[in-house]
Amino acid sequence: MAETSDATADVLRRIRWISAGAYVVLIIPVVIKSGFQGFIGLTCAAAVNIISFLWLEQIVGSVLQPSPRLRAWKVVLRTLMRYALLGAALAVTIIVARLNAVSVLLGFSIVVVGIIGEALYSMYRSLAN
Repeated sequence: MAETSDATADVLRRIRWISAGAYVVLIIPVVIKSGFQGFIGLTCAAAVNIISFLWLEQIVGSVLQPSPRLRAWKVVLRTLMRYALLGAALAVTIIVARLNAVSVLLGFSIVVVGIIGEALYSMYRSLAN
């Protein structure tokens, strides 16, 4: 069981790092093409996507692993803070970036690129063995 959880943690860590690398690589052409509004659109859309990914990761982890009793007020407070953060990022994406379609779509694909990168890494590793 410990090996499985370590392997899962490694996969999630690699997805986060690949996503961060994809953000750094994608920011250069977006800034060249769209300027500061494109930068804001990509950053806020990527923030919304990464927050949602981390939130889903935490929910799945808490459902699959038994844990001590959670306090209801902590769960409510965390949920409200996440919705506030998501709302702020979406508001900045829409208002400030004026919905620059290219940058917003690239931002929303950051975690997808991370997952595809992890799949390619896993395939390469399995073929090398």
